[in-house]
Amino acid sequence: MQNLNRYLTAALLTLALISFGFLYLAQHRPAGEGLTIEIHKNGQLYRQMPLSEAADEEIKITDSEGHYNVVEIKDGQVRVKEADCPNQICVKTGWLSKTGQISFCAPNKLKVIIKGESNGVDATSY
Repeated sequence: MQNLNRYLTAALLTLALISFGFLYLAQHRPAGEGLTIEIHKNGQLYRQMPLSEAADEEIKITDSEGHYNVVEIKDGQVRVKEADCPNQICVKTGWLSKTGQISFCAPNKLKVIIKGESNGVDATSY
């Protein structure tokens, strides 16, 4: 009976480790794989590019009133690096690298979105 309990415990632990391995691999795929950056200004698409092919660069987007945002693309990630808006929420959002992540600057009407195929696993999946 003790041997049976040991085998069952070992089998359950093995199954748990395999499950955690699959979850880890599903959530940690390489950055930029099949993902697209979309930058919208005043509700219009300003620029779109594949994240994996985007060169390391900074894009300064200025409106007719002189308000600006600086969008930085680096190492398969994108962020709003600098803005002249008062609350700086778009800058504090940080780096974006996964499907569905978004940075939005309401005063300057700028939106940076990562689009792509979702892997179906997120923080609310069971």
